[in-house]
Amino acid sequence: MASTKLDVLEEIKLDHDNVRDLWSRYQTATTRDEKAVIANTLIREMAVHGDAEEISVYNDYAKLGIASTADHNKEEHHEIKKLVYEADSASTKSADYDAVLGKAVNAFITHAGEEERDQFPTIKAKLTPEENDRLARDFLKARKMVPTRPHPAAPQTGGVAQKAVGAFGSVHDKIIETLGSREFVDLKYQHTEKF
Repeated sequence: MASTKLDVLEEIKLDHDNVRDLWSRYQTATTRDEKAVIANTLIREMAVHGDAEEISVYNDYAKLGIASTADHNKEEHHEIKKLVYEADSASTKSADYDAVLGKAVNAFITHAGEEERDQFPTIKAKLTPEENDRLARDFLKARKMVPTRPHPAAPQTGGVAQKAVGAFGSVHDKIIETLGSREFVDLKYQHTEKF
């Protein structure tokens, strides 16, 4: 029995769609407590997505002949991480919190749109079904290894240093989330668990 081939671009877009959905939910939330839980989830999803791409998918861009695209994306990720860090560090009770979070989310959504519109067609054309499946699986594994909070000062090389710092950061973030009793909302879109 052959296993189902995964599509890395679908897995990446799923993250983008979750952030778009969460932002919509945040904007229609009516209480500060409801907004805080959605904000926690937004921050976690943006942090995980960026680091997971960097330690998995972007490492293959050179083989695909688009190494400069990976560099460009990492630069944008760095700016997004700084904005997400600001949102994570700010009080959800502050009067300007919506604007602080909105700046981070809008930067993420702008970057996601650029990837989908300008990069996905090129990547799709260059990947074999086997490479596509391997990259999707690498991305899904990376999502489970990376920190769940933004760490803009951490390495963004996509290599061993980022993986090592990410592993430490992931454990640290779990402790912080547990001690801080952070709550999260369910995501609308789910990655496959069978890979």
